[in-house]
Amino acid sequence: MVGHRPDILQTNLPREVLMNKIGLVAFDLDGTVLNGTGGASELSIATLWRLLDAGIAVASISGRSVENSQAPFDEKLRANLFVGSYNGAIVLGSEADGPRAILLERRLADLEFSEMVNYVSANKINFVYCRFEVDGEGVHETYMADRDSPSVQGLVTLTGRRFVYDGDLCARIQGGELGPSPKLILMPGVEHRDRVQAEVTEIFRDRLYIARTGDDRIEVMHPEANKAVALRAICDACGTSLKNTLAVGDGDNDLPMLKEAGIGILMGNADEETTRLAIDAGSVMCPPFEEDGFTSAVERYALDEK
Repeated sequence: MVGHRPDILQTNLPREVLMNKIGLVAFDLDGTVLNGTGGASELSIATLWRLLDAGIAVASISGRSVENSQAPFDEKLRANLFVGSYNGAIVLGSEADGPRAILLERRLADLEFSEMVNYVSANKINFVYCRFEVDGEGVHETYMADRDSPSVQGLVTLTGRRFVYDGDLCARIQGGELGPSPKLILMPGVEHRDRVQAEVTEIFRDRLYIARTGDDRIEVMHPEANKAVALRAICDACGTSLKNTLAVGDGDNDLPMLKEAGIGILMGNADEETTRLAIDAGSVMCPPFEEDGFTSAVERYALDEK
């Protein structure tokens, strides 16, 4: 695929776009600032602090839970981050000015949630139910899976979360014990992923937002929950125009955010189809994660270090 990519960090962006002062940098986590085991490099951490020191707001917008979105960073950095979780279904403000506020919450609608769980049950698909509750004591989250599997273990390694396994998970949901969540993750097996994704996309069409986020991960969310929606909510909260945002990501679920941002940048480690779609939509390429692409992009387009 490398031979088909444009020159890294070469761009034909209009001059007026390049002249916009960046006020917010939004970034995906896994494959963008985090490695395959969920760790952030010292350089990525230093880059985030350079942005904050320059007065530029920073936001992680990922498919992870709120807790896992913050886990790779120390307490001081976490407090300064805006957080978009569950692929944009939940968005929280930073703690810089006090307790985090919920800026956006979009759970699956009752009907579509029920239909999807029935589909999962009928087809015996391995899945994860992302339980998210908020009360006076804060946010409470649990990742629940119907059974253990290599795909679930891959997600455990990636997120560092402890999963709850429940063979009766579908029945508990169908019985009304567990209500709609911000996100479901389907893991039908690598050999079945494309077929299942095509099938649920055909069944639900514009009633759900469905995105491929890994070799065996299909994320299912409210149709109005995506990373572009999260980016807009964070812009409103920090008083930054969309044209003054820089967004960086590596997956097809990042594409709405990259398209919405003033400057959208795709990591060089993105897959072929995501790369094609991103380039067609006007995104800029940067080096892959292994070559510190995130820092390269930030230095050029946000910190103005050409």
